[in-house]
Amino acid sequence: MVETSTKGYLMVGFAVLVMTLGTIGYTFEGEVDDVPTPNIEGFVFFGDQALPGNAAALFIQAETTITWDRDDIFVVLADEEKKQQCDGVRTNGGGFILSDSNSQTCQYGDSGYEEKASDSSQGLTWKMTSGEYYAGIGTKSGTLPAGSELSIDYSVDLSASIPTYLFSFLIGIGGAAMSRMD
Repeated sequence: MVETSTKGYLMVGFAVLVMTLGTIGYTFEGEVDDVPTPNIEGFVFFGDQALPGNAAALFIQAETTITWDRDDIFVVLADEEKKQQCDGVRTNGGGFILSDSNSQTCQYGDSGYEEKASDSSQGLTWKMTSGEYYAGIGTKSGTLPAGSELSIDYSVDLSASIPTYLFSFLIGIGGAAMSRMD
């Protein structure tokens, strides 16, 4: 019977540890390099590096904050399909965008982005999901951007999600019950 009691205490300890670490969380930071400089007004260009995805979205909650160092651009997040669409338009020179002034495809007004932001001082905050997502930039005003280098920094805050807390709570309750057995 000592063995059952010990297992119960271990389960309670594990549950408390998971809940504590999930509440404290973990943050990692990175930078997306080689984002092409926009040369078409308002059009979005994407970098080749995908932002890290959240493969364990059910158990881990991830919130990404993206900041950039220039005020003359806007930043968008898009999935791989949207990135390929915009890269295809860019490869063709964006001709249909220039000929149709009402088109918002691959521009700031496009509704196909996961998130978008135009204020570099506030940045862009996004709750990550599973999959590959790319950061893209575009010119904010009618002028071409000043300079050719852009630095997009991101930080990802990881913490436990609600199912993790529920699962840990149930393990803790089960462990408490096991520790009381004689």
